[in-house]
Amino acid sequence: MSKNIMKIAGTAMWAKVTEPDTKFNPDGDYSINIQMPEAESAQMCEKLESIVQAKFAEAVENDPRLKNTLTTQPVCQPVYDRETGDDTGNVEFKFKLKAKVRKRDGTYYEQEPAVFDAKVQPMDKSVLIGNGSKVKVAFEPIAYVMPSTKKAGVSLRLKAVQVIDLIEYGNSASSVFDEEDGYVAPSATAAVKEEVAFDASDF
Repeated sequence: MSKNIMKIAGTAMWAKVTEPDTKFNPDGDYSINIQMPEAESAQMCEKLESIVQAKFAEAVENDPRLKNTLTTQPVCQPVYDRETGDDTGNVEFKFKLKAKVRKRDGTYYEQEPAVFDAKVQPMDKSVLIGNGSKVKVAFEPIAYVMPSTKKAGVSLRLKAVQVIDLIEYGNSASSVFDEEDGYVAPSATAAVKEEVAFDASDF
């Protein structure tokens, strides 16, 4: 693995890592947000801030006029309660990877993040990672300067995701019930057996 690759662990939010999201980019973007308590984020924030400051210093050295106009983008964002607006004490890191990249010669190449279970086995793409899942993310920090906005910052390029504790997206409705003895749909039997085997091997 490249020496530039970093890893972080936390709670997954809004994961789109098996199929790219084309809402804002027709070529598609893979993405995932990671939330964690602010106190636990200090070391990672410090590393990312140092990358931003190095890029800032490089830009000012190349063009001293930027010293008084160039500002830096925060490396993470505080998380506020959606209902009350109160600070939750958590921070959020946002990771993204373009599904299709255009090269200088006009051709394209496609890419996607690797997604593994707790035993580092590739996950089935039909299994979607829901909010609240515990994951680890491998990413590459890419420092940048945006002349148009006079901002220096760092983008977090998604490389891989390891799911430690899965909350599967789409299962929220069934979670209000407990299992009972009784009717089992024939079409669901194989899927249930497979899910049980998956859980047993991982944990």
